[in-house]
Amino acid sequence: MNKYQVDMHNHILPGIDDGSQSMETTLKMITIAAKEGTTHMIATPHYKKGHHNATPDTIKRLVADVQDLADEHRLNLAILPGNEVMYFSDMEEVFDAGMLTTLNHSDYLLIEFYPDDDYARIRRGVEMTQSLGLHPVLAHVERFLPLRKDPRLIEELKGRGAMIQVNASSIVGEQGFGTKQFCKRLLKNKIVDFIGTDAHHYENRAPHMRKCADYLYGKYEEAYVDNILYRNALELFDIK
Repeated sequence: MNKYQVDMHNHILPGIDDGSQSMETTLKMITIAAKEGTTHMIATPHYKKGHHNATPDTIKRLVADVQDLADEHRLNLAILPGNEVMYFSDMEEVFDAGMLTTLNHSDYLLIEFYPDDDYARIRRGVEMTQSLGLHPVLAHVERFLPLRKDPRLIEELKGRGAMIQVNASSIVGEQGFGTKQFCKRLLKNKIVDFIGTDAHHYENRAPHMRKCADYLYGKYEEAYVDNILYRNALELFDIK
């Protein structure tokens, strides 16, 4: 088992999005994560325009509460703040108002799109994020239909400075054979930069990383797997 395992995309903070709805659920989620060898979880509650979104102060408070919970139950787990931001055209105003939380307060922002958003909109989202002085991390790229149809577009986005996250469950085939094959292509070409669970619960969509980690180490170059499972996150998000 590798020394670290960073889940940099999940919804473990209770009561603020469609993820965990209680501290009891959160405890079950982080216990699963810790037992599977995850050492760091960046909590990334949704930020969507027009929704009742958690403020950075609320996220900070809940991260501290969940860290206390992890410590109380002697889980070897660090809880860190973030957001998963659904791109919207006036995102700059919200960012300038200090309402978005980057990944562990770094200059990397986890950004998502609707599955059927066209490529031009995805590219605008990347460019908008960069105009804020941030590096865009594209959440679960395997869900975006234009990129599924033409994976070369992902390489183009990466060439423009975007970084790429895929979900652990997609890699091991839990989202279907086609999605697994798509992820295999990305991994073979070393397009993927980060792995996350996108966990929302402890049963359906649980924070399972170990099965994915075992699969990756059995199939791909160890140094690359180290990078996408933990080293990139530790270094780029300034995780101590």
